[in-house]
Amino acid sequence: MTGTAEAEQVDGTAGAVRVHKVPRQRWWIIAGIVVAFAVSFQQITQPDYNTNRRATPDEWLWVVVPAVAMLSYGAWRVWRSRIEVGPAGLRVVRAVDSEEVPWDRLARLELRPTPNRAGTLISARLVDQRVVRLGTVPGRRPKHRARAEAFVAAVEADRARFTNRREA
Repeated sequence: MTGTAEAEQVDGTAGAVRVHKVPRQRWWIIAGIVVAFAVSFQQITQPDYNTNRRATPDEWLWVVVPAVAMLSYGAWRVWRSRIEVGPAGLRVVRAVDSEEVPWDRLARLELRPTPNRAGTLISARLVDQRVVRLGTVPGRRPKHRARAEAFVAAVEADRARFTNRREA
C-alpha cells in the first residue's frame, strides 16, 4: 500500500457508503495462519517415533478438512475487515464482529503510539469518553505515521461531507 488510505465507493447513490481499509499488513496475518497450518500438518504426516508407521490419509483427513475450512473462513474474514463511512456514521467491520458509531456520538479520531512504540493506534473517541479501536498501523518510521494520518484525514473528510449533507 502507498502512503494514502485506500477508499472505494460502494454504490453511486447520493448517500453512498465509502469503504476504508485500515493501512495494516493483512498479508502478515494471513501468512501467519497459513504457516501455523503448515507446521501442524507437517506434524500430522510425520511417522510415529515408536512404531515408525506413517498415518494414512483416512486417519487424519477428517481433522484436516474442517481445519482448512475454518482457517479459510478466518483468513477471509481478516481480509474483509474494513471501516465503512456513510450518512449514518462509522461501521467498523472486524474479523470477528462489527460495531456502528453514529456521527452524533463521535467526538474525534485519535492517533496514539502503541504501548511498545512500534506502531500507531487509530481510535475513535466517543462523546461519553469511550474509545473504539479502529486499527493499528505497524512501523516506527515517519512514513508509517503518515499512513495513519492520511487514513484519519480521509475519514474526517468523509465525515465532513456526510454531516454537511445531512445538515443542509
